[in-house]
Amino acid sequence: MSDNKNHGQSPLFEIIFQDGSIFEGGTSYFETNWLNIPINKRIKRVFYLLPNQDHLCLSGYSKYFRMSEACKDLTGKNRGQVRIQYDYIMGQKDDKIICYRITLHEDKDSRYKTNDITIRIFEKNSKFISGLNIDNWRG
Repeated sequence: MSDNKNHGQSPLFEIIFQDGSIFEGGTSYFETNWLNIPINKRIKRVFYLLPNQDHLCLSGYSKYFRMSEACKDLTGKNRGQVRIQYDYIMGQKDDKIICYRITLHEDKDSRYKTNDITIRIFEKNSKFISGLNIDNWRG
C-alpha cells in the first residue's frame, strides 16, 4: 500500500448512527471524508477498513477520532512524495482514550510492518491527546 490508496475501493470507514442511518467515508487516505460526518448525530458503531481489507469495529465509545500521520520521502525514487505512514482511529470511554494505530507503510528498519495495529490507552488530558485537532472528534 505504498501509494496509500484503498485498492478495493471500499469506503475507509462506515459509521452506523444511533438512529440506524449510515455514513460512508472516502476511499483514499488523503480524502477520507471524516470531517463530513454529521456532528449532530450520535454514533453507535464505526467499521474501519484495514489495509488487508478486514474491518476493525469500534462500539460503545462516547466520541471517536481519526487522523493520519504522513511523512515525506527525502531520498530514493520517491523523493519529495508524501505518504501516509500511520492511520489512527480512537474512541473515548470516560476519561480514557483507546488509540488504534494502523501501520500503512513499513520502513526497512522498522519493527512495525504493514497491517500492524498498535493499541495504546491514554488519559483524556494526556499531552498526546491534548495536542490533537479537536475538530476531528465526532460523537
